[in-house]
Amino acid sequence: MLFKNFKFSILNIELGLVIVLLFVVNAFGQSQLDSLITTSVRNNPEIQMARYQSMAAQAKIGPTGTLPDPQLRVGAMNFPTDFNFTSETMTMVPDFTLMEMFPWFGKLSAAADVEKYGYESSADRLASVTLDVVTNLKKVYGQTYSVEKSIRYLEYKKRLLQSVVKVAEQLFAVGQVPQQDVFRATAELTMVQSGIITMQGKLSDLEARLGAILGRNAPYSINVDTLSLPKLESLSTLEAQLQSENPDLRQVKNIERAAVAKQAYAKKAAIPDITAGVSYGFRGALMPTGMKAPNLMSVEVGVSLPIFFGDRQQKIIDEANFTQHAANEQYGAVALALGSRLRSTYADAEAQAKLIPLYSKELIPQYEATYNSSLSSYSVGKTTFAMLIDNLTTLINAKIEFAKIESEYFSASAEISNLVGEGSEDYRGVK
Repeated sequence: MLFKNFKFSILNIELGLVIVLLFVVNAFGQSQLDSLITTSVRNNPEIQMARYQSMAAQAKIGPTGTLPDPQLRVGAMNFPTDFNFTSETMTMVPDFTLMEMFPWFGKLSAAADVEKYGYESSADRLASVTLDVVTNLKKVYGQTYSVEKSIRYLEYKKRLLQSVVKVAEQLFAVGQVPQQDVFRATAELTMVQSGIITMQGKLSDLEARLGAILGRNAPYSINVDTLSLPKLESLSTLEAQLQSENPDLRQVKNIERAAVAKQAYAKKAAIPDITAGVSYGFRGALMPTGMKAPNLMSVEVGVSLPIFFGDRQQKIIDEANFTQHAANEQYGAVALALGSRLRSTYADAEAQAKLIPLYSKELIPQYEATYNSSLSSYSVGKTTFAMLIDNLTTLINAKIEFAKIESEYFSASAEISNLVGEGSEDYRGVK
């Protein structure tokens, strides 16, 4: 019995050390998560694609607001049909003409506004994609914590049961315990080994997912000893933050603004544009007086005629008008969907938040006390081996469930942060 008491007492020591280690590694765990987020934001291919699309949209703003390229023409004018370029005094070879089209006042700025809001929309999409990736990373991080905790508890239970099996076999050999105790311990050990294999498979899946999130073509393993659980804000505060900071809502709003700007541009496009040009021709013929004919210069001004307004500009105005209405309806639909997701996720997080103190302050301490009591009773023959194993299993399962609750609360908090656009301003635009 002395040997048995020594083996079982190790559980109390190790379980106590786990609690101490949770506080010691908390700072390191948060630093590790921040490092993973930085790596994913820098290397994730989805974010990179959205970033380059945003850069392309930004690059379009400048050229759209500038004048069209001028045209330089070179030719020959007023030459006779016998192609004798020096026999006629009005023949000009070469003749240079420089033409420039000047859009009506406000057209270029209106066109630039369309591209500006298009860029703002792409910047919001970049923020949305980045938040999605960061949220998935946090969820994998939280699930890794739960699975690793489960493996550690099961590994400990496995080592303990291996010792128990040996002790039970020795005691059975001298007739102190029934053979049923040996069978029960062996069966329990097999179940624990099965649970470890299942959890290791889940861990491999999480490592593969984490590698993809980090932009790696290989699994990536981490050790998550603790989770920093954020405080849950009030639902009204989060709903207000969603309306003002969610990048998906901002993206739809910028699509609507781009449609309004396109309407303004299309209306201005109906106003004629001005074309101006200047020509300079060189004459090589001689005047009747024998002097060289002087070179000639000409100036011209023209306007465009929007005679196809009904088939062109009006259609553009109609398109922009329909796009604006569609964006307005889309905004309402997206706002409703996001609000529903926020309330649902908040309810899940709130439930997990209530379970955390229930497990940590009531259930687990009670299960530990029950296990310790049965351990003492079994050591003096006042309880059965089956009861001892049941109490140990209940305690380990409660700790595994507690780690799962922490992970689910962490994941729900990450989803809430995504919905309310927390940190989205840091992920917008070109970086």
